[in-house]
Formats: sequence, C-alpha cells, structure tokens
Amino acid sequence: MTAAIRFEQVSKSFAGKEVVNDLNLTINQGELFVLVGNSGSGKTTSIKMINRLVDPTAGRVYVNEQLTTAYDIQKLRWQIGYVLQQIALFPNMTVAKNIGLIPEIQGKAKSAGWDQTKKIKDLLQEVNLDPASYYNRYPSELSGGEQQRIGILRAIAAKPPIVLMDEPFSALDPLSRTNLQDLVLKLHQEMNNTIVFVTHDMNEALKLADRIGIMQNGNLIQVAEPQEILRNPANQFVHEFFRGSLGNDIYQTSLHEASLFIRLSKHSGQNVKVTGTISIDAKLAKLIDLLSSAEEVAVQDEKGEILGYANRQWVMKYLSELNRNH
Repeated sequence: MTAAIRFEQVSKSFAGKEVVNDLNLTINQGELFVLVGNSGSGKTTSIKMINRLVDPTAGRVYVNEQLTTAYDIQKLRWQIGYVLQQIALFPNMTVAKNIGLIPEIQGKAKSAGWDQTKKIKDLLQEVNLDPASYYNRYPSELSGGEQQRIGILRAIAAKPPIVLMDEPFSALDPLSRTNLQDLVLKLHQEMNNTIVFVTHDMNEALKLADRIGIMQNGNLIQVAEPQEILRNPANQFVHEFFRGSLGNDIYQTSLHEASLFIRLSKHSGQNVKVTGTISIDAKLAKLIDLLSSAEEVAVQDEKGEILGYANRQWVMKYLSELNRNH
C-alpha cells in the first residue's frame, strides 16, 4: 500500500510540556483512519502537524512521501481539506459561495471544463440539500447539521486527496451526528480519498474506521482494525475506554435483547474456531470479554440448545443499529 501520510519519530511540545511523544504512524492512501482518545491525548495536535497548522518539535511528517516542510505551505493546504467542530462558515457568504471558495481561490472555477455552478448544485444534492432551496441561503438560516454538511462540502469541493476532520460532529444532536457519519462513509466510498478523522467517541470510531489509532497522554498505544481492537485491546486503558464508550446500560444489555435487533449468526464455517458458549440471558459485557480471546461464541438457550453464534462483527452491527436509533 502507498502511504498518504507518514509520521516518523514525531514529538511536539508546548511551553516545555510534551503533548505528542515519538509518534510513528503510516496512513495509507484511500484509508479512513480514525484517531481516538480522551481530551489532551494529542490527537488534534497530531493532525494539525499534517497541514502544518503546527510543526513538530522533533521528527518528520510526510505527505505523499514528501516532507511537509518541503512543500509551499499554501500548496500543501490546497491538497488537504479541513473540517472542524466549530463549523466556521463565512456568515456574509451564501451557501454557494462558501462551498465554492477553495476552487475559486485555486483558480479552478475559471478553468476549462469546470462548471462551478453545476458542481456546487451536484454537491448539494449529494448531501440531500435541494439546490433550489439552499444555493442562495446564508449560514444563519441553516441548522447546525445543515451548516456542518456545508462545511464538509467546502472541504471536498476542490477534490483534495486528503481530508482532515477534527471532532466535526461532537456538538451535534444524536440524529444529526448519525446522519453525518453515514454521509462521511458515503462520500469516502465515492471519492476514495484519504480521511483522518479525530474523535473521543469509540462508537463513532468503530462505525467509521478502516483502522483506529488510540492515543493516551501523547502516546499512540494501539493501531488496528476495529475488529482487532474489540478482540485484543492492547492494554487495560483500551479495554476500559471501549467499555466506557458503550455506556453502562448498553454494556448490561442481555444477548436476548440484542438479538431482537440483530439476529444471531450461523456458524461461519470450518476455518473459524468456536471457543466457548454463553447463555442467551448473559450480558453483552460477558460476550465482549469472551471475544477478546475467541473468534466466535455459541449462544445457548436454557436447555443448552444452540440458538446461533456471536462474533465481533455481530457486536459491531448491534452497536451500529443503536447508533441509528439514538
């Protein structure tokens, strides 16, 4: 795989306090990579070193195998879209002018074959906003979720190969947040760009990520696919962080209740080892603990008859279903 972004022994200090420590990480082209961690873990500082809003105290950051410091800083930022929690649309500009700002600055809007009006209208349709209704509106006339949709469109309008998203949905209501998560997945699939997404919400990370990087106190402590983190957390912090993200009520859900949302699976086949059994009345917490060392667990009724099988994918489908319904 080709690297889109690479950190080599990167550290960053502010006023003598180290906030990122010896970060070594490769993010592949076309990957949706999620950095997750508590406040102060260093995740936001890390992505700001990609577009040089912050420069490392030590180490090297590469974009497309070229040192970020070797780029003209304006040209570097032109190939990197940026979406913030604080949506930061220009209040005196219409929706259309906000979306078309970067292509206008780059001169694309005047280039042959580039129909700015059509592209803006097409983008609005992509996010289910009627161009006839929204094209000439101002940000003050939009809801928070609608403003963030425009913020995403502004970041991708010039088709940058890399998009950074820094906790973009954390201030939104649950329904808007879920809808925008689905939108990010849809746009990523269509554009095949590289997205680095920062969140403190493990559920959001599990839903979105091709791979997850977990940070604690400036250190990157695990990088893995979502299923691997569920199966094999690197340490107690990762285990507890995942458990905490579920919430006590969810963690104490019975498998019987969960199976009403997502039906238990059939056995995956000879190549998958079934390790242990669990009662249909047991809690989700017990299943997750079993899946830390098993690929698949047989679920039994009170008579010992097997009702189906539960694996990591089944748990993640259940969590995604909860996200959609809350």
